[in-house]
Amino acid sequence: MAKATTQLTDKEIRAAKPKAKEYKLFDGGGLYLSVTPKGKKWWRLKYRFEGKEKRISLGVYPTVTLKAARLQREELKKQISAGIDPSEERKALKEEVRQQAEEHQNTLYKVTLKWLESYKGQVTDNYHTKVTNTLNNHVFSKYLLPDRSTLNLKNTPINEISRLDIITLLEQIKAKGITDTPRRVAMLLNKVYKYAVTHELTPHNIMADIELTVVLGKHTKKHYPTFTKTEDIRVLLHNIDAYTGDYGTKMALKILPYLFVRSYNIRHMEWREISFKNQEWRIPAEKMKTKTEFILPLPHQVITLLEEIKATATNTQYVFPSYRGDGYPMSDNTLLSALRRMGYTKEEFVPHSFRAMFSTIAYEWANRKDGHGYTGEVIEACLAHKEPNKVKEAYNRSSYKEAMRGLMQWYADYLEGVKRG
Repeated sequence: MAKATTQLTDKEIRAAKPKAKEYKLFDGGGLYLSVTPKGKKWWRLKYRFEGKEKRISLGVYPTVTLKAARLQREELKKQISAGIDPSEERKALKEEVRQQAEEHQNTLYKVTLKWLESYKGQVTDNYHTKVTNTLNNHVFSKYLLPDRSTLNLKNTPINEISRLDIITLLEQIKAKGITDTPRRVAMLLNKVYKYAVTHELTPHNIMADIELTVVLGKHTKKHYPTFTKTEDIRVLLHNIDAYTGDYGTKMALKILPYLFVRSYNIRHMEWREISFKNQEWRIPAEKMKTKTEFILPLPHQVITLLEEIKATATNTQYVFPSYRGDGYPMSDNTLLSALRRMGYTKEEFVPHSFRAMFSTIAYEWANRKDGHGYTGEVIEACLAHKEPNKVKEAYNRSSYKEAMRGLMQWYADYLEGVKRG
């Protein structure tokens, strides 16, 4: 018959002194106290599960008293009898706690930063900055609610944000009277949530459950203001010629009507991208909204203007450098401010309006008897609009090159004719 283990007492435990090597004091039923050379007294339980001997820690004496250690032993033995391994159960609980802590760290702001980093390679730097600013200004700022509380989603775990939170945010932005911003914010948040679901940072994209028409009303597409009447265009071109501000700004405004590229592209134009021999501008993919290199034929009017600028430029990188120095391109607000100085409000004309002006006029003159005769595909190619069909896009880029050159020159001559009256 096995000798029964004498149970420990508090007096015996307190009297236990550290030795050169760790030693054990047994209490019975697999429970023992391990005394380390540094004087630490650890409660441990030795048990067998599925034929294997295992051990589990129950805490440190006196934080865990003798009575508490015995209660743990009895509870764990019940688990073992029920077919539950205490060690594996504890590991699972630790993993659950770790996951919960990690999920709590995955705030909407931190997840958005991760998405923004992954989004960098898909868009131009300028657009990426605009997206970042939109999210910072309209999602991660505090909004005062009618009950005087605040809506602050920045540090809220993404899993704890509800559809009602997002709807409240969109309604608050709408209340500011900013027409297109609520939908733009919703579109960006949808991208953030798709990223989060893909990377298992949240189980569901709640943006997919929000009907924007119900929340924000019917969407009316906003078109950029522009001029299509001959007299308005003539006055605009003469006003540009008469502009008395900065020389670089004036030359950028003189070139922009002929090329009608996005403001970012004209401001970031570099001399190394211009081929005077081939009369073309090769815009790198990283500067294009479509992330595809774009070769734009240059009409002779633009070549003449560029040669004039080149004659006065002194080894500059940018065709239109910032007043701060050649290391910087012309600022985002420069062209817009110049148009304001010329008397045009944002409701009348903006730098992007040159694109709408070309598109309207090009389509209007496409099928006229005395028109240019180029198709809509050529017009869209000149605007660098992305063709959804990849095979067709590759074909268009090669086959439309000369047609684009013809249309670009026709339009430049058209503007010259309007200007002369």
